Amino acid sequence: MDTEKCGPDHIDVLDKKITALSDALAHLGKGESLKELLRIIRFPGYTTPAEFAFTASILDGMAMQIRLLETTGEHLLAAAKQVGQQG
Repeated sequence: MDTEKCGPDHIDVLDKKITALSDALAHLGKGESLKELLRIIRFPGYTTPAEFAFTASILDGMAMQIRLLETTGEHLLAAAKQVGQQG
């Protein structure tokens, strides 16, 4: 994690970080890898009980991470809105 200091270009730094994160989330939201996973799980022999347990557990963990990202983003936006605004 970056421990950058607030300097004269701090807005540019935040802009780049926010844009990069937004782009990454938009790309993630396309779900291409999960569409491929939907295809794979239909192959004959998928899944053994162990594969089912691993897959279900990982999917549950990914869903929890998405909910955490959504909540964290909502909290960040709510906090940002509390900052004084230029009038």
